[in-house]
Amino acid sequence: MLDFISKHGVRIFAVLSALVPALVLVWPNVPWEALVAASAGLLGVGVAAATHEDTKTASALATDPTTDDTQWG
Repeated sequence: MLDFISKHGVRIFAVLSALVPALVLVWPNVPWEALVAASAGLLGVGVAAATHEDTKTASALATDPTTDDTQWG
C-alpha cells in the first residue's frame, strides 16, 4: 500500500482536493472554515508531493544515460 501511495501520491492528493468541495453537497452543515483548512492542508501536501516528483525528475535528467546500464541490464 505504501508503494502505491509513493508512486501515485500526487494523483491521490489531487482527487482528495477535488472532493473536498463536494462535501458541502453531502453535508450541507459543514462549516466553511473546516473546508478551507482541509483544502489548504491538501494543497500543501500536494505541493510537497509535486516537489518530490520534481526532484526525482531532475535527478533522472542529471544522470548520464551512457553510464547508466540499470535500465537495460
